[in-house]
Amino acid sequence: MRFSEILSMAFSNLWRRKLRTVLTIAAVVIGATLIALMASLGDGLKGFIVGQFGQTFPEDAVIVSSGRDINVFRGNGGPQEITSVNTVVQPFTAEDISKIKSIPGVERVDYLVSVQARYVQPEDSARMYTVDVSGAPAYEAAIRPLFLGSTISDGDTGKCLISYDYLTAFGWSVDQSVIGRKVIVSVGKQLAYNTDTRDFTFTIQGVIDKKVSSAQLLITQTDAIEMARYYQDNPLRYSEQQPGFTVQVKAENASRVGTIAAAVKSLGFNALTADDILAEINRVFSVIQVGLSAFGIIALVVAAIGIINTLLMAIHERTREIGVMKAVGATRSNIRALFTTEGAALGFLGGGIGVILALVLGQLLNVIGAQTFLSNFPGFKLSVFSFWLVPGVIALTTAISLLAGLYPASRAARLDPVEALRYE
Repeated sequence: MRFSEILSMAFSNLWRRKLRTVLTIAAVVIGATLIALMASLGDGLKGFIVGQFGQTFPEDAVIVSSGRDINVFRGNGGPQEITSVNTVVQPFTAEDISKIKSIPGVERVDYLVSVQARYVQPEDSARMYTVDVSGAPAYEAAIRPLFLGSTISDGDTGKCLISYDYLTAFGWSVDQSVIGRKVIVSVGKQLAYNTDTRDFTFTIQGVIDKKVSSAQLLITQTDAIEMARYYQDNPLRYSEQQPGFTVQVKAENASRVGTIAAAVKSLGFNALTADDILAEINRVFSVIQVGLSAFGIIALVVAAIGIINTLLMAIHERTREIGVMKAVGATRSNIRALFTTEGAALGFLGGGIGVILALVLGQLLNVIGAQTFLSNFPGFKLSVFSFWLVPGVIALTTAISLLAGLYPASRAARLDPVEALRYE
């Protein structure tokens, strides 16, 4: 028998019992829909996180920490042996910074400044809001997409980039008139017993686009260092005498980041690149997607049991027919192929319908999201179907159904033709 004949007979046989076939396919549809939809949601969320990261972390930067034998992603990958113990992590010295600057391909080294602000308020109001104040070199500030205005330069002082959401919180018009307006950032002292505070005034130079999720005020390194020194009550902080524990290294170009990171590690320091962070993001989301898809896998296992039951019932009903086929020359391989194809057909149809249903549901979620909780992030899709997802899910359901059909097919192939012809 040719494969085309087997395929035609398989589909014809399935529709002899329409209701039973439809119910069996429905179980596959549920599993396929869950797997495809959960995987698409995972891809959508991962795309959002990666997109946000790409707009805040320069690809040509390396974060360098002075800590030795420190795992950046501590807690992941199981227990690890500790070969040495540093009870106190030592800060960088001026000599350490010089060594890092001397690495081939390094363009500049900046202090990674931590700023603790009490609140931010508009100049024309007493209302106070939480804020994340960050100091950034010009090349890092330049990757922030702006809704209004222009970015800040290294030589600027008293200027800032502010998140879009603050404009609506302040009750300001979202137009060019906000450029040049002022905000006040209040900073206290690190020590609890010191209740002194100081207000820093910044002029808005640009508004960070609303598609970047943050409650952030971005200022120059110079201003950030001044604020941090006040907060820590230490005028030498972030200087050659006290560089701190972490610096940010800019490579001459992104292609040299890996080489610089390796050189940094050879000096005994810890290095973190954009690729390292993206790899960790991908690893985490791979685990999440597997977890989400587990519900669909369970549904497919249940569907596979249903397929086995459907085919065994078909064998019972068509025992005499199988005997006739063998009597007229059908081989065991022909019979086995026929029932295996019927099982695979159930999976193929269920997978195809399930993927279509998942696509429809995914698009519906995207529309609802864009009109409600994702309205501030134009272009972001909650559900994203990768190029491999549609054929991958259909191939998976077909393969599982084919495997489920192997036992019934083998049982049908072993039927004795004489006994089968006598069956009533």
